Amino acid sequence: MFNKILVAIDRSTASRNVFETAVSLAKTTGASLMLLHVLSSEEKDNLSPSIDPKQEGDRLDSSILEAYDRHWQELERQQQQRLKVMRSLVKAATAVGVNTEFTQTLGDPGKTICNLAQTWSADLIVVGSRGLTGIKEMILGSVSNYVIHHAPCSVFIVHKTNNTSSSLSVNSDF
Repeated sequence: MFNKILVAIDRSTASRNVFETAVSLAKTTGASLMLLHVLSSEEKDNLSPSIDPKQEGDRLDSSILEAYDRHWQELERQQQQRLKVMRSLVKAATAVGVNTEFTQTLGDPGKTICNLAQTWSADLIVVGSRGLTGIKEMILGSVSNYVIHHAPCSVFIVHKTNNTSSSLSVNSDF
């Protein structure tokens, strides 16, 4: 039925439910998982410090350079934390017998999910839904809506729930 399941993971708390649903589907069908975290434009904007010392030249004083260095150190810390979370998800899925790998990339989440599903030959995409409607959905956009309409395979939407129980041992820093 499903051999390859692509799982879109973001930094929301709903990602835990997305992950657990995907692992359950993979265990049931014997599928492999590919976990994907896309650094969206909002996150990407946070990756760029507000100044570039190469362009500023001699106008920079030590306090600005120190702020710049602190900013980069924080970005590196956040990146290491994201990688730690992704590795812990792979470890948790593998521990219950599901072949799992992960990737992280910059880009538009919807397009990136659909493109990876195509190139990886996914049979199913599992993605969460924030439950946005009306004006909020129009302004903020809906990754799940984009994926539904552009995916090269079936899509399973996991709606946001308040269920916090977990049968998998996973780092809670989503």
